[in-house]
Amino acid sequence: MEKVLKVLNSILNGVIILILVSMVSLVFLNVVLRYAFDSGITWSEELARYLFVWVVFLGAVVATKEKGHLGVDLLISSVPRKFQKVLYFIANSLIVFVLTLFIDGLFKMMEVNKMVSGPATGIPEAVFYLAGIVASILMIIITSVQTIRFVFFNQDAPLWAKSENEMGDTK
Repeated sequence: MEKVLKVLNSILNGVIILILVSMVSLVFLNVVLRYAFDSGITWSEELARYLFVWVVFLGAVVATKEKGHLGVDLLISSVPRKFQKVLYFIANSLIVFVLTLFIDGLFKMMEVNKMVSGPATGIPEAVFYLAGIVASILMIIITSVQTIRFVFFNQDAPLWAKSENEMGDTK
């Protein structure tokens, strides 16, 4: 299982790097062409915008995986371990619920904009919304796995979680 997760993590990081390099290269090439040759690639800005949306959403997936999103842990870090798990479960259940609402909204936006495409590239605007759907599904899976591992198996504890020895708490 660990090997599969490492491979998936490598693929995700590789895709982000590829998108970022492509985006920077397109924008840089277009700037050089404009200033040096007084011309440019008409579709490069639009494609860079699509790539930027994808890199942002995939970056959110990485932040979820690494537990890097902002959070206020003042309350949860000061209660006993048993209540930490309950609060963690509630908070992550709310996150999954909001991500589910986000996916529903994205599907509705895809339906509304199904006939709209980029003027220069002809790429459907649905590609923007597809990035959010892919990222949300991945974040739901990651959040669910992290919650199950901490709450039920006492593994993969968040940084704010005090050990049972620190809390003087028994399971």
